[in-house]
Amino acid sequence: MHKKLSMVCMAIAAFAAFVIAPAAQAAVLTENGTALAVGSSFTAKNQEGTKVKFTGGFALECEVAHLQGTVTTNSGTVIEGKIPATSIKFTNAGGLACSSALGATTYTFTNELCFKVAKGTDTLVITGCGGNIVYDMTAGGVTCKYEAASWSGTFKTNTTPAPLTISEQIAKEVGGLFFCPDEGKWDMSFNFYTTGGTTGLTFS
Repeated sequence: MHKKLSMVCMAIAAFAAFVIAPAAQAAVLTENGTALAVGSSFTAKNQEGTKVKFTGGFALECEVAHLQGTVTTNSGTVIEGKIPATSIKFTNAGGLACSSALGATTYTFTNELCFKVAKGTDTLVITGCGGNIVYDMTAGGVTCKYEAASWSGTFKTNTTPAPLTISEQIAKEVGGLFFCPDEGKWDMSFNFYTTGGTTGLTFS
């Protein structure tokens, strides 16, 4: 009886350890198992079959997302990167403007973007590198300006190419005509690659 009770206790303890064991948390961005060097370039592209979507006021979709930046920290404790405003591209196929209820619509980011992943989290936080995320949305000759303090997304560790999902992240209108939506929500899914977009990177 004592032996059976001990075995039951061991089984319960093993199950409890499995339940409460934390998932692997990213602390380093790797290429083929090797930490990516600071100063290395990376590319984030929308996952195949997905579109960048902005909802609120009127629906908008972009078939292609292409962001290229540089790794600024990859210490094993923090992963950080920076993307220049000119390297943030949301378009339709062939470089055409995105589509919306107002017709062809373009996006122009007016500040660079920074991202950060801290050890012990499964969240990537995007900011305007010390300021707000700021961009212009232009359709029919009219420009609406939007800002967000930050956006966040979730990712999977030990998956190649590294996937990131950004869901319902809000941007608020801060300038434009009366028909500019007061706010909108962004939804997009990215994979991370080396600069050429051929070799997948991994959050490890």
